[in-house]
Amino acid sequence: MQKVISQTENGKTFRCSSCNKIHIEFNNLNFNFDEEEFENFAGYIESLDGEYWESINQDSNYQRNIILKIGHQNVNMLFNIRELEELKHLLNNSGKQASESYISGIKDFNLHLLLN
Repeated sequence: MQKVISQTENGKTFRCSSCNKIHIEFNNLNFNFDEEEFENFAGYIESLDGEYWESINQDSNYQRNIILKIGHQNVNMLFNIRELEELKHLLNNSGKQASESYISGIKDFNLHLLLN
């Protein structure tokens, strides 16, 4: 059984009663976190300044200029500003509010995100 926590046009957050994990589906991405990992991930995403990263990466060849490295040299997550804002909305409506910077806690959600 799953309880939907939040939903947007392109995503859904729900908790599975079997494994007690919080699952996030967003576009073609899927994340599965325990409570602490979810809070760290949501805080990290909320702390991102999309306009800043789009500006920094404006000369890249990618259509989406917000680039999140996830710790594997061959894989990145790419977002445009609209997608990042929608993801923030999805995560914030999951009952978690970002507080101080979670950057120092990135290692705690097992994605090994690297700062751009």
